[in-house]
Amino acid sequence: MSKIVVFNDSHQADGFEMAVNSVNECLEKQKHEIQVRIQFIEDYVSDEGEYAYHLTIVPDDLPETPNGEQK
Repeated sequence: MSKIVVFNDSHQADGFEMAVNSVNECLEKQKHEIQVRIQFIEDYVSDEGEYAYHLTIVPDDLPETPNGEQK
């Protein structure tokens, strides 16, 4: 599953990043085999905002490519 999440404020985007980190910590403690991954989209501009992320929920044991994406 992959979605784009957009914010029009850098403080909201920073809070989103912190929330995703907290969610992943909780998932790890509960021994769930999923992880929330986000990747900032550079130079994104739309009417909704300019701080955009690809959000993906993946199994946490998939290997990553050198740029941090799932194979």
